[in-house]
Amino acid sequence: MKKLLLLLLFAIMGSCSQPVTYDMVFENVHLFDGHKDMGRVHIGINNDTIAAITSEKISGDSIINGAGKFIVPGLVNAHVHASELEHLQRGYEHGILTLLNMHTGLEDRESDWKEMTRDSVGFSSLYGAGHAATVPNGHPTQFSPGMETINDSVSIKMWVDNRIQNGVDYIKVIHENRSFMGNPAQPTLDYPQIKEIIDYAHEKGYKVVVHATTVEEMMEIAPFKPDGFVHMVDFKDELPIDDSYYQTIQQSGAFIVPTGGISLKSMDGLPPFMIEWVNANLLNVAERAAIIKKYHENNILLVAGTDAQEGQMDFGKDYFLELDLYQMAGLSNTEILKTATGNAAKPFNLPIGELSVGSKATFVVLNDSPLEDIANLQNISEVWKNGKRE
Repeated sequence: MKKLLLLLLFAIMGSCSQPVTYDMVFENVHLFDGHKDMGRVHIGINNDTIAAITSEKISGDSIINGAGKFIVPGLVNAHVHASELEHLQRGYEHGILTLLNMHTGLEDRESDWKEMTRDSVGFSSLYGAGHAATVPNGHPTQFSPGMETINDSVSIKMWVDNRIQNGVDYIKVIHENRSFMGNPAQPTLDYPQIKEIIDYAHEKGYKVVVHATTVEEMMEIAPFKPDGFVHMVDFKDELPIDDSYYQTIQQSGAFIVPTGGISLKSMDGLPPFMIEWVNANLLNVAERAAIIKKYHENNILLVAGTDAQEGQMDFGKDYFLELDLYQMAGLSNTEILKTATGNAAKPFNLPIGELSVGSKATFVVLNDSPLEDIANLQNISEVWKNGKRE
């Protein structure tokens, strides 16, 4: 009996010492996990999920030699307006694997696209705010005339509850107090309404982001503790900006999605009156870079986003204009890479932009290190989504 027990014990110990074998292993690849440089590691993948990240050699049914390669999480564009299915495909080959929709006039369509893109290779995964919060005839009702607004018959709580019922991932609020291209300012929510939206959405467990483009608006709204602002300051006539602006934003804890890269895009082909208005009224590249530098110096979290939409920024290469602007602002390559990946995860409370054990195996394999040259983000070897590549 004693001999039998010893044999059983040795068998159990032997089985426990057998090495784990993963479905697939990336060997000796350089990893940036969305927040920090992990150096050279071995990555074990089971099915669609990362199961191991280790400096120790591991076994796999399929082994990929990652020597000389660099892996980063799928890039995140944290401000888009996707209105066509092909918009969800255009950034994929560029490694942009997550899109955060900031308004759609058709919530059912957005919901369908969100579900479809979660598992579809070749499509960036979509998350969204559904309808943005506004008032009748307020922005963006000119583009979505049938959208639900906050009005005499739809209270703030009813409006927020309807967005939650329709499956949004976060709440977006609009505040506009400026004319644009000679058009008068549209009606907008007042500040007490915005505070009520933020408070109620937070009570329900939802993040709230705010469309605002002026110092005055952002300083009024920041004390209400929005989670983020999805634009930076836009207008020349607000320069110079007092340090109290940056301090107010920093104290609120809000992040900013600058969407300033459009200032680097050529205006060739635009009507002369539009070019003249932009040059006279909106911040130029140097002015935007100086403000972004101040955001960074004041420890305000930056998340990369472009406001991609038809006729403005495209859903592909224009993304890198945004990162170029951050480089002009003096951010290091590591900090720029964070804006494009891990900085989006916690602020939006979404499983995006990060690579860790338990994460989906969604990443970009690069031929060279973006930590040495951020332009290497465009030197792509392979794109993987949920453990698959096209």
